Amino acid sequence: MTTTTLAAPDRGTWRAGLRKYGAITRANLQNSLAYAWEAFGQGIFVILFIFVFAQLWRATFDAQNATIIGGLTLTQTTWYFVWAELVQLSKIQVSNTIQTEVQDGSLAYVLGRPYNYLLYHFASGSGGVLLRALFVLTFGSAVAWIEAGLLHTFRLEVMPAVLLITALAFVLDFCIMAGIGLLAFFFEETSAFRLIYSKINFVLGGLLLPVDFLPDGVQTVARVLPFNLVLYAPSKLFVAWDGQQFLTMLGLQIVWISVFALLLALLYRYGARRVAINGG
Repeated sequence: MTTTTLAAPDRGTWRAGLRKYGAITRANLQNSLAYAWEAFGQGIFVILFIFVFAQLWRATFDAQNATIIGGLTLTQTTWYFVWAELVQLSKIQVSNTIQTEVQDGSLAYVLGRPYNYLLYHFASGSGGVLLRALFVLTFGSAVAWIEAGLLHTFRLEVMPAVLLITALAFVLDFCIMAGIGLLAFFFEETSAFRLIYSKINFVLGGLLLPVDFLPDGVQTVARVLPFNLVLYAPSKLFVAWDGQQFLTMLGLQIVWISVFALLLALLYRYGARRVAINGG
């Protein structure tokens, strides 16, 4: 009785919420450890990717007889792709899951459960992020070190800030991908939206090449859009730290996360109401 009385005031508070979603994250991390070979496979994939890009950009730098392109050296460019792939391959894959739950009606079964549907998916997906990122960083760093040498611009003291930008990049991407999944309330198939988003990320987001390498006009547009804040922002700060750029990127991330979180909440509210009206 005493235990229940003491615990009762904490129910529904943010501390209780943190414990609840933290438990979900830990449970899914344990599940991910059981399938660690999948994360290992992504690590193997990144070896090929970093090797190919290292050769490509070495040829580009040699062809232009340049040591710096777009403010980055060959070594920085190679390590840039290591961090970009870390984000790309470790992201929470939620869009297709939500689409399936909307289409098969299973979303209706979770509306009455004691957790927020979207926060549940974020906490659940976060469980495997750390494991995948660890494998990608390990294998990618090994190839980058062999192909381009050590990253001499690496600064350990700014890594907390880089990790903050990286974490917010995961949050921003989750908001966008979850929103695409919820579009299943309006469209029978959302794969086209996922494809468009992935292609925009590939070019304007900094996966194909750093935004610094784009033409000036395209750069101007890319820097104000949310896509570069997912891949380019954390990767650029990792290889070429700039305090002012950090503050700019942080501010833009907060703005875009707020925008997409609001849109996501509206989409979910509409969908939940529609499910309730239709009885699932």
